[in-house]
Amino acid sequence: MVFIKKFEVKLMGLLGSAVLVNWGGIKKNKEIDYNQWHSLEHMPERISLPGFLRGYRAVGIDGTDLNHKYFMMYEAEKKEVFVSKEYLERLNNPTSWTKEILSNYISPSRTICSVIASKSIGLASFISTIRFVNKEVENAHNVEQLKLSINDITLLQGITGMHVLLGDNTFGQMNTEEKKFRSSQGKNDVIISQALILEGLNFFSLQKAISYLKKNFLIKENKNIIINFYSCQHVLSKVDL
Repeated sequence: MVFIKKFEVKLMGLLGSAVLVNWGGIKKNKEIDYNQWHSLEHMPERISLPGFLRGYRAVGIDGTDLNHKYFMMYEAEKKEVFVSKEYLERLNNPTSWTKEILSNYISPSRTICSVIASKSIGLASFISTIRFVNKEVENAHNVEQLKLSINDITLLQGITGMHVLLGDNTFGQMNTEEKKFRSSQGKNDVIISQALILEGLNFFSLQKAISYLKKNFLIKENKNIIINFYSCQHVLSKVDL
């Protein structure tokens, strides 16, 4: 008699209940240095702080606008982690390397978000992000409505995860030293009202999922709804440290 063991697949999602999401670009002549800095200094520094759980960096596919070329995310236990004494200490005392890199950063977009819904199997190498920039967008694309689609989206072929984020334009917006350097190129942080993150096995699956969302939720790309596709470069968690 042959016994077949049944494995239960536990669906998880983002770690913790809050994330800090960043989109932006870096001057071309500083790109190699930027990647070195983010992987070797910035992520380890952040993840070592209390409440930080995991750091993530992805780079845009060929043809991505330089202003949106990179996507970064820090997962945390709760929103308060991003205004903690330890974190603010780092924000107000940036290293020399941090000052140099952030001085060459372009089109920064940085927002602290609550994780409204999150479902995934592991962490995929390919992602797509939809950013809703202004408050008016929320009337047409409410996060409560969008989160109801999470089960349908994650059943699509090749889609391994979806996360719904609600931005807070009042939380953690202090004028820190890092913020001053980040705006050196003349642009202040763009704050999102909400965002969707899709994970997939390939870009074709992500494109089909985005098309599904566009059709069923009447999402139209414009200056206030920005869609990008990325591949993962580096992930770092406390276990890695």
